[in-house]
Amino acid sequence: MNKNLLRVFSTLVVLSLFLAGISSQALAQTDTPEPTIPVIPTDTVVPTEIVVPTEISTLVPTVQNTSIPDPTATSSGGGSAVSPSLGAAGYYSVLGGQTVTNTGSSSMPGSLGVSPGSAVTGGPVVGPPGTIHAGDSNAANAQVANSAAFDYLDQGCTTTYTGTQDLVGLSLVPGVYCADAFRLTGVLTLSGSGVWIFKSASDLITSGSASVSGGDPCNVWWRVVSSATLGAGSSFTGNILAATSISLFTNARLNGRALAYTGQVSMQSNVITGASCLTSAPSATSAVTATVNSGTATALAAATNSVSGLPNSGGGPIQSATFPWPLAITAGLMLVALFFGVKIYRRSTLNK
Repeated sequence: MNKNLLRVFSTLVVLSLFLAGISSQALAQTDTPEPTIPVIPTDTVVPTEIVVPTEISTLVPTVQNTSIPDPTATSSGGGSAVSPSLGAAGYYSVLGGQTVTNTGSSSMPGSLGVSPGSAVTGGPVVGPPGTIHAGDSNAANAQVANSAAFDYLDQGCTTTYTGTQDLVGLSLVPGVYCADAFRLTGVLTLSGSGVWIFKSASDLITSGSASVSGGDPCNVWWRVVSSATLGAGSSFTGNILAATSISLFTNARLNGRALAYTGQVSMQSNVITGASCLTSAPSATSAVTATVNSGTATALAAATNSVSGLPNSGGGPIQSATFPWPLAITAGLMLVALFFGVKIYRRSTLNK
Protein backbone atom coordinates (compact mmCIF):
# COMPACT_ATOMS: atom_id res chain seq x y z
CA MET A 1 0.00 0.00 0.00
CA ASN A 2 2.86 2.37 0.82
CA LYS A 3 4.40 1.66 -2.56
CA ASN A 4 1.19 2.55 -4.37
CA LEU A 5 0.86 5.78 -2.44
CA LEU A 6 4.50 6.55 -3.20
CA ARG A 7 3.87 6.06 -6.91
CA VAL A 8 0.85 8.41 -6.78
CA PHE A 9 2.89 11.01 -4.88
CA SER A 10 5.75 10.80 -7.39
CA THR A 11 3.34 11.16 -10.33
CA LEU A 12 1.66 14.20 -8.79
CA VAL A 13 5.01 15.87 -8.10
CA VAL A 14 6.18 15.36 -11.69
CA LEU A 15 2.87 16.61 -13.09
CA SER A 16 2.97 19.67 -10.79
CA LEU A 17 6.49 20.56 -11.94
CA PHE A 18 5.43 20.19 -15.60
CA LEU A 19 2.38 22.43 -15.15
CA ALA A 20 4.47 24.95 -13.20
CA GLY A 21 6.75 25.33 -16.24
CA ILE A 22 3.76 25.86 -18.55
CA SER A 23 2.27 28.39 -16.13
CA SER A 24 5.48 30.42 -16.00
CA GLN A 25 5.56 30.68 -19.81
CA ALA A 26 1.87 31.68 -19.95
CA LEU A 27 2.38 34.35 -17.31
CA ALA A 28 5.40 35.71 -19.17
CA GLN A 29 3.31 36.09 -22.33
CA THR A 30 0.31 37.53 -20.46
CA ASP A 31 2.31 40.17 -18.59
CA THR A 32 3.98 41.53 -21.72
CA PRO A 33 2.99 45.21 -21.84
CA GLU A 34 0.92 46.28 -24.79
CA PRO A 35 2.48 48.85 -27.13
CA THR A 36 1.67 52.43 -26.20
CA ILE A 37 -0.50 54.23 -28.71
CA PRO A 38 0.46 57.91 -28.97
CA VAL A 39 -2.28 60.33 -28.05
CA ILE A 40 -2.95 62.89 -30.74
CA PRO A 41 -3.47 66.35 -29.22
CA THR A 42 -7.09 67.46 -29.43
CA ASP A 43 -6.45 71.16 -28.98
CA THR A 44 -5.54 71.71 -32.62
CA VAL A 45 -8.00 74.21 -34.08
CA VAL A 46 -9.24 73.41 -37.55
CA PRO A 47 -10.60 76.44 -39.37
CA THR A 48 -14.28 76.05 -40.15
CA GLU A 49 -14.51 78.87 -42.63
CA ILE A 50 -12.29 79.70 -45.55
CA VAL A 51 -12.49 83.25 -46.80
CA VAL A 52 -11.72 83.57 -50.46
CA PRO A 53 -10.55 87.12 -51.26
CA THR A 54 -12.29 88.90 -54.07
CA GLU A 55 -10.00 90.21 -56.74
CA ILE A 56 -9.66 93.95 -56.75
CA SER A 57 -10.25 93.95 -60.51
CA THR A 58 -13.78 92.71 -59.90
CA LEU A 59 -14.46 95.50 -57.43
CA VAL A 60 -13.25 98.36 -59.64
CA PRO A 61 -14.29 98.19 -63.29
CA THR A 62 -11.81 99.32 -65.88
CA VAL A 63 -12.74 102.81 -67.03
CA GLN A 64 -11.19 104.70 -69.89
CA ASN A 65 -9.28 107.75 -68.68
CA THR A 66 -11.15 110.85 -69.82
CA SER A 67 -9.65 113.31 -67.35
CA ILE A 68 -8.43 116.67 -68.55
CA PRO A 69 -4.61 116.63 -68.76
CA ASP A 70 -2.87 118.69 -66.10
CA PRO A 71 0.73 119.76 -66.71
CA THR A 72 1.48 119.70 -62.95
CA ALA A 73 0.31 116.12 -62.46
CA THR A 74 2.38 112.98 -62.76
CA SER A 75 0.99 109.48 -63.10
CA SER A 76 2.69 106.59 -61.34
CA GLY A 77 0.56 103.87 -62.87
CA GLY A 78 -0.34 102.53 -59.40
CA GLY A 79 -3.13 100.11 -58.58
CA SER A 80 -6.84 100.88 -58.36
CA ALA A 81 -8.30 102.63 -55.34
CA VAL A 82 -10.13 100.49 -52.77
CA SER A 83 -12.71 101.75 -50.28
CA PRO A 84 -12.08 100.97 -46.60
CA SER A 85 -14.57 99.35 -44.27
CA LEU A 86 -15.76 101.90 -41.71
CA GLY A 87 -16.90 99.25 -39.25
CA ALA A 88 -18.33 100.87 -36.12
CA ALA A 89 -18.12 104.31 -37.76
CA GLY A 90 -20.26 103.23 -40.69
CA TYR A 91 -23.55 104.45 -39.21
CA TYR A 92 -22.22 107.91 -38.29
CA SER A 93 -22.78 111.05 -40.37
CA VAL A 94 -20.73 113.26 -38.04
CA LEU A 95 -17.97 112.24 -35.63
CA GLY A 96 -15.79 114.64 -33.62
CA GLY A 97 -12.83 114.13 -31.33
CA GLN A 98 -13.44 116.82 -28.71
CA THR A 99 -16.73 118.51 -29.54
CA VAL A 100 -19.46 119.01 -32.15
CA THR A 101 -20.95 122.48 -32.40
CA ASN A 102 -23.90 123.77 -34.42
CA THR A 103 -25.58 127.06 -35.08
CA GLY A 104 -28.86 127.37 -36.95
CA SER A 105 -30.72 124.36 -38.31
CA SER A 106 -28.57 121.42 -39.35
CA SER A 107 -29.67 117.88 -40.10
CA MET A 108 -28.20 114.48 -40.88
CA PRO A 109 -29.56 110.93 -41.35
CA GLY A 110 -26.90 109.01 -39.44
CA SER A 111 -25.61 109.19 -35.89
CA LEU A 112 -23.60 112.02 -34.36
CA GLY A 113 -20.79 111.12 -31.99
CA VAL A 114 -17.99 112.63 -29.93
CA SER A 115 -15.03 110.79 -28.39
CA PRO A 116 -12.90 111.10 -26.33
CA GLY A 117 -14.67 114.41 -25.69
CA SER A 118 -18.40 114.58 -24.96
CA ALA A 119 -19.64 118.10 -25.79
CA VAL A 120 -22.46 118.51 -28.32
CA THR A 121 -23.92 122.02 -28.60
CA GLY A 122 -26.53 123.69 -30.78
CA GLY A 123 -29.00 120.82 -31.07
CA PRO A 124 -28.57 119.57 -34.65
CA VAL A 125 -31.31 117.29 -35.96
CA VAL A 126 -29.97 113.74 -35.94
CA GLY A 127 -31.69 110.88 -37.71
CA PRO A 128 -33.74 108.92 -38.00
CA PRO A 129 -32.24 106.37 -37.86
CA GLY A 130 -29.22 108.01 -36.25
CA THR A 131 -28.85 109.00 -32.59
CA ILE A 132 -26.38 111.05 -30.53
CA HIS A 133 -23.46 109.30 -28.79
CA ALA A 134 -21.54 111.78 -26.65
CA GLY A 135 -18.48 110.28 -24.99
CA ASP A 136 -19.91 106.76 -24.78
CA SER A 137 -18.47 103.41 -25.84
CA ASN A 138 -20.21 103.54 -29.22
CA ALA A 139 -18.45 106.78 -30.11
CA ALA A 140 -15.14 105.42 -28.81
CA ASN A 141 -15.45 102.33 -31.01
CA ALA A 142 -16.35 104.54 -33.96
CA GLN A 143 -13.16 106.56 -33.48
CA VAL A 144 -11.09 103.37 -33.45
CA ALA A 145 -12.69 102.39 -36.77
CA ASN A 146 -12.22 105.94 -38.08
CA SER A 147 -8.49 105.79 -37.35
CA ALA A 148 -8.18 102.40 -39.05
CA ALA A 149 -9.99 103.67 -42.15
CA PHE A 150 -7.78 106.77 -42.24
CA ASP A 151 -4.70 104.54 -42.31
CA TYR A 152 -6.24 102.26 -44.93
CA LEU A 153 -6.81 105.22 -47.25
CA ASP A 154 -3.08 105.85 -47.40
CA GLN A 155 -2.83 103.94 -50.67
CA GLY A 156 -0.35 104.37 -53.47
CA CYS A 157 -0.93 107.45 -55.64
CA THR A 158 -2.00 106.94 -59.22
CA THR A 159 -1.74 110.71 -59.87
CA THR A 160 0.40 113.17 -57.92
CA TYR A 161 0.04 116.96 -58.12
CA THR A 162 2.85 119.33 -57.26
CA GLY A 163 2.11 121.65 -54.35
CA THR A 164 -1.47 122.84 -53.75
CA GLN A 165 -3.93 121.65 -56.39
CA ASP A 166 -7.22 123.32 -57.33
CA LEU A 167 -9.46 120.61 -58.75
CA VAL A 168 -11.79 123.05 -60.54
CA GLY A 169 -12.58 122.13 -64.13
CA LEU A 170 -11.08 118.63 -63.93
CA SER A 171 -12.85 115.44 -64.97
CA LEU A 172 -11.30 112.58 -63.03
CA VAL A 173 -11.75 108.84 -63.34
CA PRO A 174 -11.44 106.50 -60.34
CA GLY A 175 -7.99 106.46 -58.75
CA VAL A 176 -5.82 107.81 -55.94
CA TYR A 177 -5.02 111.52 -56.27
CA CYS A 178 -2.34 113.11 -54.09
CA ALA A 179 -1.25 116.68 -53.39
CA ASP A 180 0.27 118.83 -50.67
CA ALA A 181 -3.18 120.42 -50.32
CA PHE A 182 -6.46 120.50 -52.26
CA ARG A 183 -8.66 123.45 -53.19
CA LEU A 184 -11.96 123.50 -55.04
CA THR A 185 -13.21 126.83 -56.38
CA GLY A 186 -15.67 125.53 -58.95
CA VAL A 187 -16.99 122.27 -60.39
CA LEU A 188 -15.11 118.98 -60.11
CA THR A 189 -16.46 116.16 -62.27
CA LEU A 190 -16.03 112.51 -61.27
CA SER A 191 -16.56 110.43 -64.38
CA GLY A 192 -17.18 106.71 -64.65
CA SER A 193 -17.76 104.38 -61.74
CA GLY A 194 -15.41 103.08 -59.08
CA VAL A 195 -13.51 104.48 -56.11
CA TRP A 196 -11.90 107.92 -55.78
CA ILE A 197 -9.40 108.71 -53.02
CA PHE A 198 -8.01 112.22 -52.56
CA LYS A 199 -5.01 112.42 -50.22
CA SER A 200 -4.08 115.86 -48.91
CA ALA A 201 -0.82 116.17 -47.00
CA SER A 202 -2.22 119.21 -45.20
CA ASP A 203 -5.71 120.69 -45.71
CA LEU A 204 -8.81 120.80 -47.91
CA ILE A 205 -10.66 124.07 -48.58
CA THR A 206 -13.61 124.76 -50.87
CA SER A 207 -15.14 128.12 -51.86
CA GLY A 208 -18.81 129.06 -51.99
CA SER A 209 -19.28 128.11 -55.65
CA ALA A 210 -17.57 124.74 -55.33
CA SER A 211 -19.44 121.55 -56.20
CA VAL A 212 -18.76 117.94 -57.10
CA SER A 213 -20.61 116.36 -60.00
CA GLY A 214 -20.87 112.60 -60.44
CA GLY A 215 -19.39 109.81 -58.38
CA ASP A 216 -20.96 107.57 -55.77
CA PRO A 217 -20.69 109.32 -52.36
CA CYS A 218 -20.14 105.92 -50.74
CA ASN A 219 -16.94 105.49 -52.78
CA VAL A 220 -15.48 109.02 -52.70
CA TRP A 221 -12.92 109.57 -49.93
CA TRP A 222 -11.04 112.66 -48.76
CA ARG A 223 -8.07 111.87 -46.53
CA VAL A 224 -6.97 115.14 -44.91
CA VAL A 225 -3.89 115.17 -42.68
CA SER A 226 -4.91 118.38 -40.89
CA SER A 227 -8.31 120.09 -41.30
CA ALA A 228 -11.06 120.41 -43.92
CA THR A 229 -13.23 123.48 -44.58
CA LEU A 230 -16.34 123.58 -46.76
CA GLY A 231 -17.06 127.19 -47.70
CA ALA A 232 -20.51 128.75 -47.39
CA GLY A 233 -22.86 127.46 -50.06
CA SER A 234 -20.53 124.68 -51.25
CA SER A 235 -22.03 121.40 -52.46
CA PHE A 236 -19.60 118.58 -51.69
CA THR A 237 -19.56 114.83 -52.19
CA GLY A 238 -17.74 112.12 -50.30
CA ASN A 239 -16.51 110.93 -46.92
CA ILE A 240 -14.17 113.45 -45.28
CA LEU A 241 -11.74 111.86 -42.82
CA ALA A 242 -9.67 114.62 -41.22
CA ALA A 243 -6.99 114.04 -38.63
CA THR A 244 -7.85 117.29 -36.85
CA SER A 245 -11.08 119.24 -37.52
CA ILE A 246 -13.86 119.77 -40.08
CA SER A 247 -15.77 123.04 -40.53
CA LEU A 248 -18.97 123.40 -42.57
CA PHE A 249 -19.86 127.05 -43.11
CA THR A 250 -23.35 128.46 -43.66
CA ASN A 251 -25.56 126.40 -45.95
CA ALA A 252 -22.75 124.09 -47.11
CA ARG A 253 -24.14 120.75 -48.18
CA LEU A 254 -22.37 117.43 -47.83
CA ASN A 255 -23.44 114.19 -49.45
CA GLY A 256 -21.38 111.81 -47.31
CA ARG A 257 -19.78 111.96 -43.86
CA ALA A 258 -17.69 114.34 -41.75
CA LEU A 259 -15.37 112.34 -39.48
CA ALA A 260 -12.77 114.28 -37.47
CA TYR A 261 -10.33 112.36 -35.28
CA THR A 262 -8.79 114.70 -32.67
CA GLY A 263 -10.53 118.07 -33.03
CA GLN A 264 -14.07 119.33 -33.55
CA VAL A 265 -16.77 119.34 -36.20
CA SER A 266 -18.51 122.70 -36.50
CA MET A 267 -21.76 123.22 -38.45
CA GLN A 268 -23.78 126.25 -39.52
CA SER A 269 -27.23 125.42 -40.92
CA ASN A 270 -25.91 122.51 -42.96
CA VAL A 271 -27.66 119.61 -44.64
CA ILE A 272 -25.78 116.33 -44.60
CA THR A 273 -27.21 113.51 -46.72
CA GLY A 274 -25.95 110.07 -47.74
CA ALA A 275 -28.36 107.75 -45.96
CA SER A 276 -27.72 105.05 -48.57
CA CYS A 277 -24.10 104.80 -47.43
CA LEU A 278 -24.93 104.23 -43.76
CA THR A 279 -24.56 100.79 -42.22
CA SER A 280 -26.85 99.45 -39.52
CA ALA A 281 -25.94 100.12 -35.90
CA PRO A 282 -25.06 96.93 -33.98
CA SER A 283 -27.90 95.68 -31.78
CA ALA A 284 -27.15 95.53 -28.05
CA THR A 285 -29.13 92.29 -27.80
CA SER A 286 -27.25 90.63 -30.63
CA ALA A 287 -23.93 91.77 -29.15
CA VAL A 288 -24.77 90.21 -25.77
CA THR A 289 -25.98 87.02 -27.43
CA ALA A 290 -22.82 86.76 -29.48
CA THR A 291 -20.70 87.24 -26.36
CA VAL A 292 -22.59 84.56 -24.43
CA ASN A 293 -22.48 82.10 -27.31
CA SER A 294 -18.79 82.74 -27.82
CA GLY A 295 -18.07 82.15 -24.12
CA THR A 296 -20.12 78.94 -24.08
CA ALA A 297 -18.38 77.62 -27.17
CA THR A 298 -14.98 78.40 -25.65
CA ALA A 299 -15.88 76.63 -22.39
CA LEU A 300 -17.16 73.58 -24.24
CA ALA A 301 -14.04 73.43 -26.39
CA ALA A 302 -11.83 73.71 -23.31
CA ALA A 303 -13.76 70.96 -21.52
CA THR A 304 -13.54 68.69 -24.57
CA ASN A 305 -9.83 69.26 -25.10
CA SER A 306 -8.97 68.71 -21.42
CA VAL A 307 -10.05 65.03 -21.59
CA SER A 308 -8.02 63.16 -24.16
CA GLY A 309 -9.16 59.69 -23.01
CA LEU A 310 -9.96 57.57 -19.94
CA PRO A 311 -7.19 55.51 -18.33
CA ASN A 312 -7.17 51.80 -19.26
CA SER A 313 -8.02 50.59 -15.76
CA GLY A 314 -9.90 47.48 -16.94
CA GLY A 315 -12.78 48.27 -14.62
CA GLY A 316 -11.75 45.71 -11.96
CA PRO A 317 -8.92 44.44 -9.77
CA ILE A 318 -7.70 41.88 -12.37
CA GLN A 319 -5.61 43.68 -15.00
CA SER A 320 -4.82 40.64 -17.15
CA ALA A 321 -7.19 39.83 -20.00
CA THR A 322 -6.83 36.00 -19.20
CA PHE A 323 -7.07 34.38 -15.75
CA PRO A 324 -3.94 32.20 -14.96
CA TRP A 325 -5.70 28.84 -14.88
CA PRO A 326 -2.51 26.72 -15.35
CA LEU A 327 -1.01 28.24 -12.23
CA ALA A 328 -4.17 27.59 -10.22
CA ILE A 329 -4.28 23.94 -11.36
CA THR A 330 -0.60 23.50 -10.52
CA ALA A 331 -1.14 24.86 -7.06
CA GLY A 332 -4.06 22.46 -6.56
CA LEU A 333 -2.05 19.44 -7.68
CA MET A 334 0.81 20.40 -5.41
CA LEU A 335 -1.58 20.55 -2.48
CA VAL A 336 -2.89 17.06 -3.31
CA ALA A 337 0.69 15.74 -3.61
CA LEU A 338 1.51 17.29 -0.27
CA PHE A 339 -1.54 15.58 1.24
CA PHE A 340 -0.49 12.16 -0.05
CA GLY A 341 3.13 12.78 0.98
CA VAL A 342 2.09 13.48 4.55
CA LYS A 343 -0.11 10.40 4.55
CA ILE A 344 2.73 8.19 3.28
CA TYR A 345 5.08 9.63 5.85
CA ARG A 346 2.67 8.89 8.71
CA ARG A 347 2.09 5.28 7.60
CA SER A 348 5.76 4.60 7.20
CA THR A 349 6.36 5.97 10.69
CA LEU A 350 3.61 3.77 12.19
CA ASN A 351 4.96 0.61 10.49
CA LYS A 352 8.29 1.14 12.19
